[in-house]
Amino acid sequence: MKLNTLKRGVLSLWLPHKLLLIMKLTTFILIIALAQVSAKGFGQRITLNEKNTSVKKVLHVIEQQSGYTFFYDTKDLPNTQITVQLKDASVEDAVKASLKDLPLTYKFVKNNIVLTRKETLPDNQPKTEILLKIDISGKVVDSLGRPLSGATVTNKNANTHTGANANGEFAITANEGDKIEIAFVGYQSYMFIAKPKESFVTITLHEILGNLNEVVVIGYGTQKKSDVTGSLSSLSSKDFKDQPVTRIDQALQGRVAGVQVVNNSGAPGGDVKIRVRGSNSILGDNNPLYVIDGFIGGDFNNLNPDDISNIEVLKDASSTAIYGSRGANGVVLITTKKGNAQKQEITLTPVFYSSKVIKKMDLLNAADFATTANARNAALGLSPIFTQAQIDDFRSNGGTNWQDEVFRTAPGQEYKLGYSGGNAKTQFFISGDYLNQDGVVINSNYKRYALRSNINTQFSDKLSTRLNISAIRRENLNTGNQGINGSVNQALSWAPTTKVRTAAGAYTIVDPMGSIYNNPVALANDVANIIDNSNVTLNGGANYHFFKDLSLDVSFGVDYQNIQGKNYSGPSVTNNIPNASRTSTELFNLQNTNTLNYSHLFNNVHSLNITAVFEQQKYTSSGFSANANSLTFANLGYDNLALSTTQSAGSAYSGSALISYVGRVNYAYKDKYLLTVSVRRDGSSKFQSTNQESTFPSVALGWKLSEEPFIKNLNLFDTFKIRGSWGLTGSQAINPYATLSTYLSDAYSAANSFNNTTVSSGIILGNAANPFLKWETTQAKDVGLDLSLFNNRLSFTADAYVKNTSDLLLSLPLPAYAGGGSIISNVGKMKNSGLEFYIGGTPVQSGKFTWSSSFNITFQKNLVKSLGSLTSVFSDKSVANAGAGLSTQPEFIIKPGYALGSYWGLKYLGTWKPNEAVEAAKYGNKPGDSHYQDLNGDNAINGSDFQIIGNGTPKQSLGWNNTFTYGDFSVNIFVQSLLGFSKLDYTYASSITANANARQATNVGILNRYQSGINESSNIPAFSSTNTDYFESSRFLENGNFVRLKNLNISYHLPKGTIKNVDLKIFVGATNLFTITKYKGFDPESTNAGSGSDINQSIDFGSYPNSKTFNAGAVFKF
Repeated sequence: MKLNTLKRGVLSLWLPHKLLLIMKLTTFILIIALAQVSAKGFGQRITLNEKNTSVKKVLHVIEQQSGYTFFYDTKDLPNTQITVQLKDASVEDAVKASLKDLPLTYKFVKNNIVLTRKETLPDNQPKTEILLKIDISGKVVDSLGRPLSGATVTNKNANTHTGANANGEFAITANEGDKIEIAFVGYQSYMFIAKPKESFVTITLHEILGNLNEVVVIGYGTQKKSDVTGSLSSLSSKDFKDQPVTRIDQALQGRVAGVQVVNNSGAPGGDVKIRVRGSNSILGDNNPLYVIDGFIGGDFNNLNPDDISNIEVLKDASSTAIYGSRGANGVVLITTKKGNAQKQEITLTPVFYSSKVIKKMDLLNAADFATTANARNAALGLSPIFTQAQIDDFRSNGGTNWQDEVFRTAPGQEYKLGYSGGNAKTQFFISGDYLNQDGVVINSNYKRYALRSNINTQFSDKLSTRLNISAIRRENLNTGNQGINGSVNQALSWAPTTKVRTAAGAYTIVDPMGSIYNNPVALANDVANIIDNSNVTLNGGANYHFFKDLSLDVSFGVDYQNIQGKNYSGPSVTNNIPNASRTSTELFNLQNTNTLNYSHLFNNVHSLNITAVFEQQKYTSSGFSANANSLTFANLGYDNLALSTTQSAGSAYSGSALISYVGRVNYAYKDKYLLTVSVRRDGSSKFQSTNQESTFPSVALGWKLSEEPFIKNLNLFDTFKIRGSWGLTGSQAINPYATLSTYLSDAYSAANSFNNTTVSSGIILGNAANPFLKWETTQAKDVGLDLSLFNNRLSFTADAYVKNTSDLLLSLPLPAYAGGGSIISNVGKMKNSGLEFYIGGTPVQSGKFTWSSSFNITFQKNLVKSLGSLTSVFSDKSVANAGAGLSTQPEFIIKPGYALGSYWGLKYLGTWKPNEAVEAAKYGNKPGDSHYQDLNGDNAINGSDFQIIGNGTPKQSLGWNNTFTYGDFSVNIFVQSLLGFSKLDYTYASSITANANARQATNVGILNRYQSGINESSNIPAFSSTNTDYFESSRFLENGNFVRLKNLNISYHLPKGTIKNVDLKIFVGATNLFTITKYKGFDPESTNAGSGSDINQSIDFGSYPNSKTFNAGAVFKF
């Protein structure tokens, strides 16, 4: 009893009880499964109790118990029954006993046993005339000498074949002169002639880039890539093997045409935005749908990238309509690794990181700041702030470099362990991962612990099962988005003449010269924003083949997340009134998918594949929160909220369900005319009965011109395919209760109360009910071209697409007489269009040297077409008080004829020049003051002069990946770019102006300000009592374009045999090594925008910058 209590108490410090129960079940299932594999797959003593059993089955039993693989010609096995009874015998004794009295002989070749028929000679035939068979054995390797497990070895004359084992070794019987072919998927095949003196051969196969005959994962099935009629992009783990990827977005960024990845936050584990062919919704979520091993709606953050085998990105409606109401934003299919029946392998990968901020801003030192502050006061008619003695002291002894205080060189470490193997019946893959990464901002950190087990079992030729279990925990400390009062922004606003701590050792609370906000070091160290996310996913299923062409697949899955939030703000950042809060959220996602598939080839001409699916999902979310102000004991932080002056609590629950029917037909005529038709009908609990169900059809056509004689005879194209598609997809990414009225509690002051007390509480209308809400629907069209040439050494893909979304959901205000609040309605239309190009190949493959290269570029355009009866919609202010004088104005506007992410602000015309003094005076200004465009000519600058001044949505994205290999050395260079967008740089604005939030400018750019008679051409305003700096203006709108060396990696693969029984690769590398940009801020990529909505984009107000990271590590394979 005591022991059980102790165990639960220790673990519950970081795991909830329900999670513990799931993990106990996981552990139990895992132990039983692995025990079965271990007992049946790797014993070296053989026990047989076979009575009247076929020879083939007896050999199979020996394989299972010994780990050896039999190689034989099936024609040589006698069709007879044998009886063998042995206990704890050696492998050789078991083989002898099994082959007793049979016309077979055996030979051990490493881990293989080769069986051949005993030759008998007629009495009248001389021995010299016998044609003896040759037992050929060998090894299949790639260009680096690594074994190719599973390579197919075929005797073309005898029509027999075998496979290479885990070490690439094979054995096959042939007659002299027989043709032997070696083949492996993705590699050029090789053929040789069997000769008696060459009984052992080593074969090197060379890789083919862009093989379109590979099998790819599509929705609810797989398909040969050359037969795909939709638009999809495929990545395998080898495509990013030269980059130490810690999250899936790093694998996708810049590598897939049509996919745009933006790291909003550079914090480890920070926010990222992924878009597939643009943004389709205003109110709803624009993130793509993630499907992990068939489980829909998974979170890519809850996945160890080292577990990934393949990633497929479905982009057009023909590919995504199969997911219906969740396919409008694209679908990312992720397949994790599986075990290998012929190969048992342990992989250990330690990686060490060192990160620093990409760049630092050029700020004034203490002496220059003091001099500039005095100059500003003089211009304003005020007394100097600093004496010359103080300035001289700053010149000699320096001041505070707040960037050095806030930023640091951040270490990190990661350890990845994988174990895979199995036998003919059961294969397994087990992995573990530990990541600990400090952020470049002090007191920020991200930790991840991950475990995974994938087990596949083939019970018979008809029945197979699978069970995937993953558990992951993520711990985030101060990695959320920053803002105006974040440590990054305040490091640019606090004066370099102010010290971090007082003489007594406490944090300096007030900056008398710079920012009105908190000490940036205190903001980092005396604040704790913690999010601990624990996730367990169980996904299992069974597949049964009724006969060759018909199969049924049934799967069940559950995803459980427990999110614990803990927040604390200490005395130094709360005016000595510390506060804390805690939140707890539980998420459940249940899924059942039933798939019936029929596939048949009629007369070698008509290929037909029919898929029918019935699927159901249920989601629930529940949670509570507790808040406390004026903590009695600040050192207890969030661990004792009751000891405080005031407390509050809240709770929430939501749930939804989805039921779906899916059908798809794939048809091919003569393997060159292709047709795909699909339809999905979804029913969602989020809508009222009148609009609860919707249908999403699609159709696609393809034509393989490379199979036509007039093209095939050119001997130029391996693949030449044109395709086109049309389809409807939808979105139900709204609150589960958006069709219902919601109410809010509110408090009113005494002046508005009914009983003349201090405060009256009551209920007000939040959102009004709209029972007529329906799905957002996207109609998409796509045409594409797929080419491959020169034995697949060069491939090219092009796509053009148009997506029109209708019935966009918007929140519209209600008049006061209707109760106020707002109502969600289907009123908008939006269009996305674009072009995508991909080219990849192996330009050089000569001897030991290989150069592989791939390049993709996307041109994307977004357009809001209609907002119903509205002419425009303004976003809520995305950054508090950012307007600095015009704080009632939003930064973003949604307007027909313009793209999402349009900036709303004043057009900055520079500074008033001396020859414009008379005109400036009409606005109360003088030369050197800020000059803004007056749209209505009323000689006043106000909200009526705001206009669209730019857009924050990138219009082009590209990636260029190059890998150079010479022998065992490899160099990978990856360049990524975003082009065609602007950024609203409030970070720069807050450091170059004296404004409502900062008393003095700190940026060195202020030295180049307008000065009468000295520097009158400058567009940086002069120090003036009549000047007003508005943040929301084109003055602080900058070109956000950048080209970045995203990854540089150098690796060396030690020759096999250097270390006994160990395959070792060592590597060093760097990410974000350098960036070409005109952007003045820390980083052109990081923003304060969120990852879901695209209304607010590319705004930077102290956002957490991305880092330059160096890494070193090794890959050990045992």
